[in-house]
Amino acid sequence: MVAGPIIEADFIAEPQGKRLASGSYRRNRARIERLLKNDPRVEYYLVLSILEARKGYWHRAQAAVEEALKLEPQHADAMLLLAQICEAQNDLKEAASLYQACVRVHTRFAKAYREYARYLMSHTDTITLAQNLLFRCLELDPKDSIAHTLMAEIYLLRGKTGQALLHLELAAHYYRANPLYHQRKAKVFIEMKKYEEAARQLKLALRMDPKNKVIRSEFTEVLKATNTPRIFLFWKRWVI
Repeated sequence: MVAGPIIEADFIAEPQGKRLASGSYRRNRARIERLLKNDPRVEYYLVLSILEARKGYWHRAQAAVEEALKLEPQHADAMLLLAQICEAQNDLKEAASLYQACVRVHTRFAKAYREYARYLMSHTDTITLAQNLLFRCLELDPKDSIAHTLMAEIYLLRGKTGQALLHLELAAHYYRANPLYHQRKAKVFIEMKKYEEAARQLKLALRMDPKNKVIRSEFTEVLKATNTPRIFLFWKRWVI
């Protein structure tokens, strides 16, 4: 299974101190558009782009982030977000070019190195380059739990189970509540054929993001691999 880009909103000062997740999509969109009409800012365009991305409206998301880049052509988060949106639309050639540009321009932007590494792991066979990018990410931000899970995946592919488990321990130590962290961790456990632990991680991810269709689909597939009894299937339907 191929996990998509990890689009986060933690870098944004959300408009008027209100959480992006609160309220309906239409209400949030109208509020942000009013703010943009009165005071066009990069941050507001990024909030709008992420709002559209969360609904899967990728063309709208791309249009919003491109407006942000018109205001500030080398804005780090905007460059990364555009790369992620292109990847989500399967425009992989453009996404690769944008990831490369982002790490070239912003040499100390840890998240960009992590996301470029994840992109390479998901869509190419250049594992050595991905590993080097993760080394750089963790040099800049040793507490990036998602980067540690990605590193665990690489070590597992290389047959170095001990180092993979070490990075899983580090990921757990630096844990920050994020459904995508659990999704990546589940992938490691799937590679290790520890399907029950993978299911537990995906269940945690779904509790944080119950409308995420990709995670729910992965959870269903893992449950099949565990030969889960019907009573558990009934339980998980109502508890999650």
